[in-house]
Amino acid sequence: MRILVIGGGKVGSKRALKFSEYGAEVTVLSLAFSEELSKRDDIKKISLDAREVNREFIRNYDIVITATNNPEVNSRICDLCREERKLCNNPTNPSESSFIVPIFYEDEDIGIAVTTMGKSSIMSKVILDRALEALREDPKILLELKVMADVKAMLKRKVADPSIRYVLYQKIFVDREFESFINNGNVNSAMKRAEEIINESSQ
Repeated sequence: MRILVIGGGKVGSKRALKFSEYGAEVTVLSLAFSEELSKRDDIKKISLDAREVNREFIRNYDIVITATNNPEVNSRICDLCREERKLCNNPTNPSESSFIVPIFYEDEDIGIAVTTMGKSSIMSKVILDRALEALREDPKILLELKVMADVKAMLKRKVADPSIRYVLYQKIFVDREFESFINNGNVNSAMKRAEEIINESSQ
């Protein structure tokens, strides 16, 4: 995936670093680059005025991010992208974007994406922080996530039909005895109850 980020400031740097983190081939076009970008040899940098970007240049990329401090330039580039059937994200004007780049948190268990549709990046961060705070204050949610992942693996081992697996997965999740075990932190009993429900369905 070839990504073009137009603008080497704070917003452009964040976008470029995030796409690069996920394995994309990233190019940043700007007359000046942030310190973070300057240190990255894996991100290609082109010194060029964004006003000189044309359709032929855009054709070399799959996705374009417009992150200059000039709204007119950002809009013109998104117009060119639409003409070339390229995806374009304009952080300053979501209505011109063909996709949204949310603020994102990820660890080994969960991923949370938040967007305020361009209204306020600060509030996006506030909302994300509060969501993470709520998760940390309720460890039962993450415990239930772990147990349901184990239940899913058990179902794949024991039940061949995907449609039956789906029904059983839902049935286990709403089972009161199963839920009670999780609420009490009794993972082994919860898994035994899940196995009972699976075995009962095959009788």
